[in-house]
Amino acid sequence: MAQTQLEGGQRIGSRFPKLTFVLDRGKQFGPRVGGLCLTRPSDSSSNHIIDIQTPNFLVGTSRGAVPHFSRDHVHSAKGISWINVPFESFLEQTPPVPTYQAGSQPLHNFLGFDSSKHIVSLSLRDPLDAREMPPNGNAHVSALCMRGVRKVTLADWRSYVLTMQPDITFALSDTPFTVAPHSQKRLTKSIERSAAWLADLLRPVENTMDDAPSESAPTSLNVFVHMAGGTSTSARRAFSHSLTETLHGLEANAVKPLLCLDEGVAGYAFDLAALHVKLAPLSTPNDRGGGIEIAEDSLILQNSESLAQTPTPNTAVTPTSLSSSMIEPLSFSLAPTLDELLRASLEPLPIAKPRLVTDVRSPHEILRLIRDIGVDVFDAGWAVKAADIGVAIDFIFPVPSEHDSSPDRRKRDIGHNLYDAKYAHDFISLSDAFLAGHNRSSSSETPVCPCAACSPTAPTSPIHHSKVDVQSHQALSDGTSQKTFLPPFTRAYLHHLLHTHEMSAHTLLVAHNVAVLDALLTGVRTILSGHADPIEAAAIFSREVTRFEEVYDGAMSVLHTARDNWKDVKYARGKGRLAREAQKDKDVRSVHSTEVQ
Repeated sequence: MAQTQLEGGQRIGSRFPKLTFVLDRGKQFGPRVGGLCLTRPSDSSSNHIIDIQTPNFLVGTSRGAVPHFSRDHVHSAKGISWINVPFESFLEQTPPVPTYQAGSQPLHNFLGFDSSKHIVSLSLRDPLDAREMPPNGNAHVSALCMRGVRKVTLADWRSYVLTMQPDITFALSDTPFTVAPHSQKRLTKSIERSAAWLADLLRPVENTMDDAPSESAPTSLNVFVHMAGGTSTSARRAFSHSLTETLHGLEANAVKPLLCLDEGVAGYAFDLAALHVKLAPLSTPNDRGGGIEIAEDSLILQNSESLAQTPTPNTAVTPTSLSSSMIEPLSFSLAPTLDELLRASLEPLPIAKPRLVTDVRSPHEILRLIRDIGVDVFDAGWAVKAADIGVAIDFIFPVPSEHDSSPDRRKRDIGHNLYDAKYAHDFISLSDAFLAGHNRSSSSETPVCPCAACSPTAPTSPIHHSKVDVQSHQALSDGTSQKTFLPPFTRAYLHHLLHTHEMSAHTLLVAHNVAVLDALLTGVRTILSGHADPIEAAAIFSREVTRFEEVYDGAMSVLHTARDNWKDVKYARGKGRLAREAQKDKDVRSVHSTEVQ
């Protein structure tokens, strides 16, 4: 249906933006710096250009909205340049509502993002969602919307992409959302499907605009490919080789003029959700955590022990179209680490393409992946989830000398659990590592946190709600107003907002956490680009990463405590409150009586 609607009345493919990546310095594996540049055609004489220095981050959305943010918050957040939209959340209607948006840049216009500032990418599935799903088919992917599971065919996805015209598109991937380990037959099927689905998306898009010259070449999409292969290093290598091998016959004609699939790929994406956590079913009514996950060991696969105890599947008679030498027999005698899996995928591929990793769980993991792998872009999901449970993250990179561990050798927490009662009368700004804009001074070397919580500003111009307001304020506007910082929102105030279930608390926390994450990656880029010798820069960066791990708590225990406090406050009201309070009193009396005895 979606394909028919597209062919019937949608004029597509004329002005897809061009994404380029320049690697300033770096090698196959190791810290590197570069830049993403999106050139967007416009009606004016000059094109719109969006530059993103890497390493950097992207922000995910829920139904097209950044969690806890209004459109004004998104526009005012300086660190947000790349926004990813999982399209599965719109699939409850057929055809999806966003596909009705007409005009140029329909995805930006429908969701209200600034086309001159924001790169908006489109994926079918939420990369942070690792819940168990029904199996995919040869020609469809199972996606989850608010009305249940939907089957999205290859034609549907291509139609959605061409209609919404995102800046970056993620190809469909056959990721098994079932408990590992997976048989060699299942991994082979996953690789073949993912490569075939990528080829379908890379088919040329004919220019159908009325004002396009007849001899104009087909336009191309900016496609990121999910690196398939699961927890098998040999399967990951096989998928990477399938991207670089030369195509022949019908396969070559389908993606002509591309000689191999990798020529049409703009970047590589690694979804770690299925590797980090044990898969949960679609509905978990007894889980009071609300889907908020806490980081475990960030470099070892969580199921590595069970993988090591699992015998190698017997796949001697499994038919496969891949060369038998490409996928070695699976062996789980030694479970691979996360960096080994990423290296296996990237070794056969060119280094001058961006690498995206989603579902990182801590700043420590971000720094390790930059140091050991050379990852360029991360998602900010963990920082947003920290805000969900009332944590204002507070760390700085590189770590100043005065930020050593406490005298009792305890590491610093990576943030503040503002649900904790100790913050009820703490009337200072959210961060110890940064100054508030109101308290900045020219003599201090401490950086300023630019977020709306630490450095709120007074409006420099009237807020216009209609054309009448514009006309009435034109005479009063002299263009000489300057930005003035207001006093910061304090920890005590945020503690009060959280305990009274005020939504603005999470808005302020997301703004702060995203700003601190942006400062972390800015510090990384400063170190790596601040030395003429790349080897020296990498050595200094490695020492700073080690120091960061020594100073800040890698176990992120503050998040575990905050999650428990969040659950207590969340379930302190609403349906069943009296029963929960009675059970809590009963538990307290039981513990008290045991202590007395």
